[in-house]
Amino acid sequence: MIAMLPSLSVCLLVINFCLTDATLPSYIKPCKRTDAGLNECVKRTFEDLRPHLKQGIPELNVPPIDPLFLPEIVVAGSVEKGRGQPLRAVATNVKVLGAGDYKVQKLVVDLKKTIYYVNMTFPFLKIEANYDMDAKILNIPLKGRGPLKANATNVRANIVLHGAKVKIEGTTHIQFHSMETDLRIGDYKIRLFNLFNGDPTLNNAINAAINENKQEFMKTLKPLAEDTVAKYILENLNKIFSKFTFEEFFPK
Repeated sequence: MIAMLPSLSVCLLVINFCLTDATLPSYIKPCKRTDAGLNECVKRTFEDLRPHLKQGIPELNVPPIDPLFLPEIVVAGSVEKGRGQPLRAVATNVKVLGAGDYKVQKLVVDLKKTIYYVNMTFPFLKIEANYDMDAKILNIPLKGRGPLKANATNVRANIVLHGAKVKIEGTTHIQFHSMETDLRIGDYKIRLFNLFNGDPTLNNAINAAINENKQEFMKTLKPLAEDTVAKYILENLNKIFSKFTFEEFFPK
């Protein structure tokens, strides 16, 4: 779940940067909607921004993405699309290292249908956070609160955004109504501290069970994680796009 957010945060930061009412610096080339190479142009924008996003761009109020800080992530619902045990987990003070090493593998912009396809990869992500969880996954109880440490390798995120052009006070804007996400993680390791009030025997046993069944855990949690991520990015994207017109975002 947490490993998925860097790709979304990078997308949001790039979009926010491109929509900022300011003179574009020399390392950013504007993309016109009539450009036959629009997809490659937008993709290059993502790639050209990488070293600048890593360190942040203070003059445009863009924070660094490496490390990436997220104040809170809330996951609530039922695993396996309502057919499993209820789950509620909160991660706070989330710190992600490695988000700045993203690579845009493919990006397709369909302006007529208002559909955006993004495929991003991250070679390595290191995550630290505080968690608060009470759940049962694959018949393994997970209850506690404390520090969390994890790392993930070969993370791939496929994102498809569906939207429409709408009129707001006489001007045309883009608003997104749905999103498809597909997260693939090559491998990961996680350590939850202070499970069951810090009982060392239970803590070690549960962590061992999680890491021994990591693919099953990922498969079980994936639908809920993707739903949570979709809600997160749609809310933020629509806030940004409501402030700028289609013409401002994609000039002729």
